[in-house]
Amino acid sequence: MSKNRLSVEFAGLTFKNPFILSSAPPTMDARHILRAAKLGWGGAVMKTVTEEPTVDPRTRLGVLRKNGKAIGMNNIELLSRKPLTTWTEDWIPKIKQEAPEDFIFIASIMSGIEPEGWTALAETMSQTGADAIEINVSCPHGSPEKHMGAFIGQDPTLVEQVTRAARKGTDLPLLVKLTPNVTDIIPIANAAVKGGADAISAINTVESLIGIDIETATPLPIAYGIDTTEQMSTYGGFCGPAVKPIGLRFVSQIAKAHPNIPISGIGGIENWSSAIEYLMVGARTLQVCTAVMWHGFSIIKDMISGLTEFMERKGYESLDSIIGKALPKITSWTALTKLPPVVARIIAEKCTGCKECVIACADGGFVAIQMRDKIAVVKNDKCDGCGLCAIVCDYDAVEFVHIK
Repeated sequence: MSKNRLSVEFAGLTFKNPFILSSAPPTMDARHILRAAKLGWGGAVMKTVTEEPTVDPRTRLGVLRKNGKAIGMNNIELLSRKPLTTWTEDWIPKIKQEAPEDFIFIASIMSGIEPEGWTALAETMSQTGADAIEINVSCPHGSPEKHMGAFIGQDPTLVEQVTRAARKGTDLPLLVKLTPNVTDIIPIANAAVKGGADAISAINTVESLIGIDIETATPLPIAYGIDTTEQMSTYGGFCGPAVKPIGLRFVSQIAKAHPNIPISGIGGIENWSSAIEYLMVGARTLQVCTAVMWHGFSIIKDMISGLTEFMERKGYESLDSIIGKALPKITSWTALTKLPPVVARIIAEKCTGCKECVIACADGGFVAIQMRDKIAVVKNDKCDGCGLCAIVCDYDAVEFVHIK
């Protein structure tokens, strides 16, 4: 066993820790990637390149807030702005020369529905010194209009074809990055594996409309039409903490369907605890974007220390002892008991008397909570154990106890 308990094997590669920068603005060039590498990140996936560089609209980022705090972000940004040769002749050699030897660099490529484009890009990237290749068949905006990105990723036949084409062009570990914008992700994952994928990355962003400026009836983020005067926008990719439930769903489903295929988990990972959640549903590496854009590369320090301290506290000797630990507890709806064995109980010393649980239970629940001496009290004979009171309580004053 490695002395470094955070090290993990992934598609034939050894990562010193599971934390990777996902293909996004924080990996737009060599400067960004090298700064992250020297701060301790385990690896990075470069911003996706295709045959032609991208020009992006401005502005292109929108935010979703709850009580003033950002919980999600929408973007209408596409791929690398620089030509492929900038990466192959300048940036990748610089990264490989200056980054720590144990830093894993993953190239990201995208092409259209013609297999030849994928083969050529994979061949080119294989000659740069990259450690692995991730193929992007999942960008939800802009690219589908060009029959790229999620246009391919939503079709199992196309996913298999382009994966096979990329596989033809490289002997490096091959990751396929999947889109969540499908009803069932398993046929897509099946196609990627059949096409020769060594690993799956999941998920890319969720197609969305982040909001409307109601004063001007303008969708957000505010960009401009072709004439550069009319304010307009389009559907974008939603990311950040709010998409974590979607990411956990898809990663767990893929892990159950393909227990021998390593998964790189993506979607709302913002700290060590959310990272552990992804590990417990089957991810072996963890890709981060939004949290870095909001808080900087240095969050890696807290992620590493938090994960390490958790493992020490719980007695986990390696990441392998965590990976997939929650999967056996994810079952079908029909396998769950329909008579809740628990009821809510208010922890009196934590209750502030705000009455939020009383209101919620009266109008959205079973009228099971009342105030007594300025403290909420649950009537066990009426409590249905639904959990609504715990959701609306901001003070962690609700627990659930077994019915006697």
